Amino acid sequence: MTNQGNATIIAQNNLLAIYQALDKAQAIIEFKLDGTVISANENFLRIFGYTLDEIVGKHHRMFCEPSYAASEEYLQFWQKLGCGEYHEGEAKRLGKDGSKIWLQASYNPIFNEAGNPMKVMKVAADVTVSKRQNAEFKGKIRAIERSQAVIEFELDGTVITANENFLHIFGYTLDEIVGKHHRMFCEPSYVASKEYVQLWQKLKRGEYETGECQRLNKKNEEIWLQASYNPIFDADGHPFKVVKFASDITEEVKKRRLAMMEMSTPVTAISQDLLLMPIVGIVDRKRAMDIMDKALQSIATTNARALILDISGVDVVDTDVANHLIKIAGAIVLMGRDTIISGISPAIAQTIVQLGIDLKKIKTTARLQDAILEASKSKRRV
Repeated sequence: MTNQGNATIIAQNNLLAIYQALDKAQAIIEFKLDGTVISANENFLRIFGYTLDEIVGKHHRMFCEPSYAASEEYLQFWQKLGCGEYHEGEAKRLGKDGSKIWLQASYNPIFNEAGNPMKVMKVAADVTVSKRQNAEFKGKIRAIERSQAVIEFELDGTVITANENFLHIFGYTLDEIVGKHHRMFCEPSYVASKEYVQLWQKLKRGEYETGECQRLNKKNEEIWLQASYNPIFDADGHPFKVVKFASDITEEVKKRRLAMMEMSTPVTAISQDLLLMPIVGIVDRKRAMDIMDKALQSIATTNARALILDISGVDVVDTDVANHLIKIAGAIVLMGRDTIISGISPAIAQTIVQLGIDLKKIKTTARLQDAILEASKSKRRV
């Protein structure tokens, strides 16, 4: 036998080995150029639920939805294959029981020695399960997109994209944030903190982070989010970006703060005509307004003669706090009621003197007991 003959035999054997390997791993079916089934392997028959006798001599359209089989697109599909054009892609087909089957398939025209197409061999893999899983995954993502604020970051915190919910909450357009860093949504003091650096180091390692967080919108207003930072991993298991899902809980936090504020500043009736307001914590402008409003409403409701503001639990008394207290006391006096500020410690007294705050027109005592006694004396004088 000549060397050329040996080479031909070797090539044929190689082709046979390749076909046998494909036959084991893939679903294979052969058609005439008009789409009539010639043969199919066991993988194809198993996927579709047919026997070979049930499909040989039938047309390919038996595997298709009627609307597609009757379409111009389907007619052109077979015309192109008949002309020797290759086709590859994802296709939806029907099994014997009418179930939908998704295939990743290639339609391969087979040519004769003259170079003319003589039949079509389809090689396919069943991707129905992965197709359903992808559809379910996409559905879940769409559901999250509709209900959550979503923003994506590079591992260094650079914004990749964000959905409409996020943009609406923060007041930005997409162009205003893409390519910028996450720090644009944070208070400068937090950005400069060790905690912030550790957040992005943690996310870069692929660690998940969740909780309530305070952020700033475009108007520099405070926004509170219930959020999760989710590292997304590539095929090798390495994080390559971070997706943040968040809900706006700003109103909820405000209500919670107000409730805490009211709880921390109760109004207690010591007697029929004497009220006590123990103030604990920090007194800023907003809280001072809330305290004043609550004090005036309580006096109006109870018709009390006097109110004691006990500040022994106030963290810091500075110019602002002292002025807030004067305004509260002054508002109560304007209603014709007495006001006594108790809890003036030596340190607070010294601070008030150093600040030059004039409290001479307001009754003050060191102890709550003294304030109650003073109120009783005032009652007897009346």
